[in-house]
Amino acid sequence: MRLHKLLRIKPIALISLTLSITLFLSRQSPPTTAAQKPRILAFTALQSRGSEFRNSLFALNANGSSRRELAPNIDVSYTLVWSPNGQRLAFVSGYTDIYTVNADGSQLTKQFAGDACKAANFEIAWFSNSQKLLFARYCNGFTSDTPGSQSLYISDTSGIKGTKVVRNLEVGGEPPKTEISSEFYISPDGQQVAFVKDRNIYKMNADGSEMTKLTKIAGEYVSGGSELVWSPDGTKIAFLFGAYPKQQIYTINADGTHIKNLTNNPQNEVYNVKLFWSPDSSRIAYYYNKPGDSSGEQQDIYLLDINRGTAKNLTQKPRNYDEISWSPDGKFIAFVAGEFNNQKLYTINADGNQLNQLATRLKPSGISQLAWSSDSQQMAFIYNETEGDKSNLYVINRDGSGLTKVTNDKDLNASNPVWQPQ
Repeated sequence: MRLHKLLRIKPIALISLTLSITLFLSRQSPPTTAAQKPRILAFTALQSRGSEFRNSLFALNANGSSRRELAPNIDVSYTLVWSPNGQRLAFVSGYTDIYTVNADGSQLTKQFAGDACKAANFEIAWFSNSQKLLFARYCNGFTSDTPGSQSLYISDTSGIKGTKVVRNLEVGGEPPKTEISSEFYISPDGQQVAFVKDRNIYKMNADGSEMTKLTKIAGEYVSGGSELVWSPDGTKIAFLFGAYPKQQIYTINADGTHIKNLTNNPQNEVYNVKLFWSPDSSRIAYYYNKPGDSSGEQQDIYLLDINRGTAKNLTQKPRNYDEISWSPDGKFIAFVAGEFNNQKLYTINADGNQLNQLATRLKPSGISQLAWSSDSQQMAFIYNETEGDKSNLYVINRDGSGLTKVTNDKDLNASNPVWQPQ
């Protein structure tokens, strides 16, 4: 009888009961989350295409799946740069041209066509709106009586206004054709450019306006291969100053205020002179050479605290170090240690604790181009195979697990790994 009465429940009441039960269960269970979007890695690989060799552009998932070629029939030279929104890549082709392409390989577009020049080099930065590019093109004129050139361009990649020249300067030659004596160094957001002119540091806006002299003392600010290095937040510039190689590390605010000597060590000698800002712009990692060690065999990695003005030896084991790379969350620093073709891969906590060797199953060899995923969970790197003249691209988890070779047998030499922003 009870069963009979239950079966006679009105449809509306049954629907109401079902919804009530569903709502109750949903409150007791944790909400489901969408599957994590796969991490995408772009890179170039030299391949044999019939009778010719071509450097091709590829993208794939971090586990090596879903590989696709993004720019068929285009020889990709170097400088792969993702737009901030992760939807497009900019790259250099043939050492003369700049292209953009969507992450799925669509809308391959030539943004700039240049002519051949000696020792060509490009630097590219996207604007924060992911619509414009600022790029500098450098043609070396300092090693020849014939002048080179230093040019700055701005490109509207939406195709509305195209590409236009901001500055085009002759450099070098005998006598020098211009007073500019460095490349253009572009801020991370593409809004400003720093350079050395009249032996002082200057900056200007991306459109060439408001050229401002930042330093007050003339000197060799980019001697010995050093650079002007923007902080990630664009508020400071780090540089080396002094008679090479006894140079000190300085910072200056982007408005020219508060110049600061961070090392203040008369015995400081710099031969491997790259400076590496932490993602939060509060610290700088660099290679410290013991006085007189021009070979780099007695280095340590030091960390400068910008606010406190203190320096800390992270590695405390003098040897040859290279390829410093901060994780995007600022918690880890990756690097390689050892002589060329006898290198090992490590990470160390930014506080100097917990040194870990990664990829231990790979024989010591040449390791280069370390690249962290945007979530700091994985790292890509180029590994020179110990047998044969070939380099492959590997991906490894931050804890050392999941070592995966993502290139294949057709890839002769891999290079330029860059992770898509997430």
